[in-house]
Amino acid sequence: MYLAIGIGLIRGAGGRFNQMLGENYNLMSFDPRGVNATIPKASCYGTAEQRAEELVNLPFDLEYEAWKMYAKAENGAKACDDTMGEHGWYINTPQTAADMNSILDAIGQEKMYYWGGSYGTTLGQTYAQMFPERVARLVIDGVSNLDEWYNSFVFEEWLEDTDKVFYGFIEECYKAGKRCPLNSVKKNGFKAASELQTFIDNFLDNLEKAPIPVYLNNTHYGAITRQGLVANGIFPSLYMPLAWPFLASNLAELLKGNTEPAFLAYSSSWLGHILTDETNNFVIANDNWNTGVKAPVHGLQPVQNFTRAIPQQSKLVSKYRGFDIYRRASWSIPTTHNFHPHYYPAYPKVKTAEPILVVSLTWDLVCPLASAKKAFASFEGAGFVEQKSYGHCSTSMPSLCTAKHVRRYFDEGVLPEKGATCGVDGEYFPGPDGSSLTELSEEDAELLEALEGLAAQPIFKPLSPAGSLFV
Repeated sequence: MYLAIGIGLIRGAGGRFNQMLGENYNLMSFDPRGVNATIPKASCYGTAEQRAEELVNLPFDLEYEAWKMYAKAENGAKACDDTMGEHGWYINTPQTAADMNSILDAIGQEKMYYWGGSYGTTLGQTYAQMFPERVARLVIDGVSNLDEWYNSFVFEEWLEDTDKVFYGFIEECYKAGKRCPLNSVKKNGFKAASELQTFIDNFLDNLEKAPIPVYLNNTHYGAITRQGLVANGIFPSLYMPLAWPFLASNLAELLKGNTEPAFLAYSSSWLGHILTDETNNFVIANDNWNTGVKAPVHGLQPVQNFTRAIPQQSKLVSKYRGFDIYRRASWSIPTTHNFHPHYYPAYPKVKTAEPILVVSLTWDLVCPLASAKKAFASFEGAGFVEQKSYGHCSTSMPSLCTAKHVRRYFDEGVLPEKGATCGVDGEYFPGPDGSSLTELSEEDAELLEALEGLAAQPIFKPLSPAGSLFV
């Protein structure tokens, strides 16, 4: 039995996944069209330096930089179309789903065994709806709203739980006491997590109005802004709870007046480090039925007014939306696929050859529990397990319970009991002695070691087609 995984993912975590799933599977690798080493690569820029410069200079202030958003979106769309031509037409999720069947056929395997996280759940749901007869095992973990992905000009649900994760970070910090340095930034401490939360919220509000200038030397200088701190520090750290102690340490130093740690850690673009091509732009825009000429609004002022009218789901990050909406309105490459998602109750439930398994965190940063429940309701006989933790995807925190449900499903086809929930086997702010778990069998100890390894590295990057495994 073959289990396939994005090439970058298998290089970084293949051994850990092998430990987690057991020895019954051969891990395979593939990159979707346009990604990494595929030819032609989804690129709108001639060099990596040009791409990095574009990412660094992205406008975020809808009120004062709308003109810049509009101009960059228009020029960027033209650059993508000019660079890729008709090759860009076929970089989309339905095409990748069809390509997965070609891989299965090439290795002589009839049925699909798949585990997708983050964007991999978009791909997994698409595959299961296009080719339900070939599904043997399919896990979607950290689940996107498929209906919004294909049909909504603006994604509204994805940030539904973002602030809950941010405030979860603050609450877990407060509960950790001296193990979290944020608790010591005020002389007399904090009497409740809500007090610490208010203190940090007020700091961020003041930072929005008055960025903090920083000069370390003649090559390291600039300013700490709210947008930079949130976009390059707080938001990406919330994906991975194992990064929370480092985030807390940098924030604590900043709140005490020491700007150096936060400036050095968060002054460069987070996206610039993880995006090596424009696959995200192509896939999101090419999948959606309401981009480009089919967008509901076009032009500088109409898009600005439209964006202003969108309810802010997240106090932390919603205010930085705008450029993504201008880009979708300006997109000039046509949608060439003919896939339309079927979500219950608007459509009958999809019946796959074997039932799928849906896994979700209670508080997922960008793929909320509500989205997972909609997917669960749309596949006949599906199973569901909720992992009560923060982050993004179940592997962001080690859980023996979740891992055993997933392994049993793959090995035996057994779904979790109705209403299944799982806790985690780790701490958000661990002490110097690490895990307090001591009464573990040798098998569980080995499994926990694999899970801790997976939680320690950013496996499922936002909207990355490599965030999936399939067999």
